[in-house]
Amino acid sequence: MAEQGEGAGAVAPIRDPTVAIVATGGTIQNTRSGRVAVDEVLADIERDFAPGLAGIAALRVTDLFRDGAETFAPTHWARIADAVRREAGDEGVDGVVVTHGTFTVEETAFFTHLTAGTAKPVVFVCAQRKHGSLGGDGDRNLVDAIRVAADPGAAGRGAVVVIAEEIHAAREVTKTSQRPGGFASGGLGLLGTIETDRISWYRAPTRRHTLRSEFAALDLERPLPRVDVVAAYPGADGTAVRAFTAAGAAGIVVHGFSFLGAPFPGQEPDLLRAIDAGIPVVLASRGGDGRIPGGAPLDARYVTADRLTAQKARVLLMIALAAEVPHEELQRVFDEY
Repeated sequence: MAEQGEGAGAVAPIRDPTVAIVATGGTIQNTRSGRVAVDEVLADIERDFAPGLAGIAALRVTDLFRDGAETFAPTHWARIADAVRREAGDEGVDGVVVTHGTFTVEETAFFTHLTAGTAKPVVFVCAQRKHGSLGGDGDRNLVDAIRVAADPGAAGRGAVVVIAEEIHAAREVTKTSQRPGGFASGGLGLLGTIETDRISWYRAPTRRHTLRSEFAALDLERPLPRVDVVAAYPGADGTAVRAFTAAGAAGIVVHGFSFLGAPFPGQEPDLLRAIDAGIPVVLASRGGDGRIPGGAPLDARYVTADRLTAQKARVLLMIALAAEVPHEELQRVFDEY
């Protein structure tokens, strides 16, 4: 008779989950003397707090870069999404955590949400206060993010952002203030919360993402097309529209009046000329919460951004144009993602 662990009928031992950390910098790795390796942050957590990281997961770290998120360009999105793809593609990895600054985490998380092509948990985590500072929030956020990435319940929910014991969907999350809890998901609410004893899940995104995304195999080495954002305000004219088209914009997003995302009338002639020249124009509501309805009084040539913020509408439009989605299909894309 075979001993336990041997032979064809043996039961494989249950292993601890493995979480890959893709470190990119941000306040969560920032100290009074500058940004440090995430390994140093993890070591401080183990030294200063109990139970710290013990028993949550085995960790492996990729120190991708150490920059402030306010400097991130679309090339950073692509490098981060590629690293997530690579880590998630390893059979030995159960989930991925990305450390990130707060200023642009909503864009990077949404880009990864659409292009990562994995059902494994992908968790972005940030902090509002520096590591080692009074009332610092990053250490707790990092531990919580690792817990979420190791939780089987996080699978299939796309990229999420963890901060202040809350789990936000990449599609909805927006930074609202500098306070530790200064992130919100609008009227759609949180995906879940993090307590000392468990991760509590309450909903899952229904829009297409990750494995269900047609952009899951997007070539991340190709530069993304230029897409610019035009703000609507009383008295605006088409100067910005003309400047962006002259600079080579492949698409334009209007940060328009609530609830329609409409531009100011003085902007519309140049916007419609841009559309006629083959440059799609997407309308996003500056109110930031609530779907833009289709039909009159909007011109039928516009694409509407559903309830996406202007910054996220820009990300989706850039991806769709990079994937060579026909212009007549763009409204479908905004309706499905």
